[in-house]
Amino acid sequence: MASVADLVEPEGLRERAGEYLERAGQVLRESGRVQLVELGPVRVLATVDDGGVRTVRLESGSDGLVVACDCEAPAASGWCPHAVATAIETWHRAPPRR
Repeated sequence: MASVADLVEPEGLRERAGEYLERAGQVLRESGRVQLVELGPVRVLATVDDGGVRTVRLESGSDGLVVACDCEAPAASGWCPHAVATAIETWHRAPPRR
């Protein structure tokens, strides 16, 4: 099973989430709004402060990446700025990949 970090590599994330959400996620991350609560190989939990605290979960499953956020703004793709910010932070904080 692939790790969450492998599933959120920048090229794939851009394709899945789209350019707008990628940029919104970058802004949240660069502003220090993402706090990783759990950073494991197959599960990541985070809170994202975006005027209110949102809880995000990223999990590696048998069908790929499972994305969940308690905000009410996910796009048709299932992504939102909070999930994208968490994915970007995960990519940067994960151990180096081979």
